[in-house]
Amino acid sequence: MAQPRHGIRRILDNRTVLTVLRVALAGIFIYASWEKILKPDDFASIINGYRIIPQPMAPLVAIWLPWTELLAGLALLVGIWPRAVGLLLSGLTVVFIAGLVQAMARGIDLHCGCFSLDPEAAARNWPSLWQEFLLLAGCLWLWIGHWKEPARPREEEKTTD
Repeated sequence: MAQPRHGIRRILDNRTVLTVLRVALAGIFIYASWEKILKPDDFASIINGYRIIPQPMAPLVAIWLPWTELLAGLALLVGIWPRAVGLLLSGLTVVFIAGLVQAMARGIDLHCGCFSLDPEAAARNWPSLWQEFLLLAGCLWLWIGHWKEPARPREEEKTTD
């Protein structure tokens, strides 16, 4: 007989909550990818502003990253590999947070380029990092919530010595 789940695990495993979270994250990442896909040169300029990768690599990242966001968002939307996509997006979000933190710590004034490539958009600051941590929490929740426990052997499969 299955053990009842209690506390935080019950919330993490709630299929309705996971479905809403999966669809919400899908929408966020699909929306975030769109303008970057349409304007890779503008996005490459923003990437160069972070000053963490060699300038010649920025166009490659500017093409690869938004397509990864779009495909991950579409996979989430239709429910394909939600755990793997949750882990992928968690990793991308950690890298993004690290990039923002290093830029702000070095005094580089930039906007993230997440949802808008507008050069007039407000620059990122320390208090605005809560948004990235909230996104990371959602991605991690999706990853953890789809973690399947190992199957327990049925009574007749158990061996006794």
